[in-house]
Amino acid sequence: MKLYLFGGAEIDIPSRSAALLKNLIKEALISINPESVLLVPFARPVPHEEVWKEGWFAEMMSDTGIKILDARIETDINSVSNSAIFINGGIERRELLQSVNDRPQLLHLITHAQYIVAESAGSMAMGEYMRADRDGTEIVKGFGILRNTIIEPHYAEKQRQQLLIEDMEKSGMNYGIGIDSATGIIVDPTEFPTQWAKVGFGNIDLKQSKEQ
Repeated sequence: MKLYLFGGAEIDIPSRSAALLKNLIKEALISINPESVLLVPFARPVPHEEVWKEGWFAEMMSDTGIKILDARIETDINSVSNSAIFINGGIERRELLQSVNDRPQLLHLITHAQYIVAESAGSMAMGEYMRADRDGTEIVKGFGILRNTIIEPHYAEKQRQQLLIEDMEKSGMNYGIGIDSATGIIVDPTEFPTQWAKVGFGNIDLKQSKEQ
């Protein structure tokens, strides 16, 4: 399995814009070159921003020749073959977790995927634990793709350095990954934390608990 985990975008920071993030996501998927991509959009069920309007992903990928499937449609889930998974961000983190966990076939596809591309809340869900709400402190189980890890997107832009440390302590995770906006980490879960690569315009902060 290979993960491409992005830290989201900032509407009001041109150097971390949604356009830059979209280009990074598109480049990642083109490099994978799957027959299709299964879109998992549950963290943003009702888009409030024009840049993330309904259909933005299919529109972005329209010139690639890659078929787009939608996890909200059961027949699309059943059509997955040689597909990458794309999990978008959004404020509805609990909705993302519940919607996937309520669909055993979709959960199996995610946990056994060859390639997953994710951003913001989607990236957070790849850890063993994640913060449940944007402004809250509750820690809940993620999908556990990256074991013993918790992930914080929008890292430098939202000044979440101390928050990542606190979340590591609350969850008991040995590793924390801070991902700046318009930035991504590329990692194979079997090689983490010794091997990984960065793409994009910001930084990756890999923290390890002092007990390790």
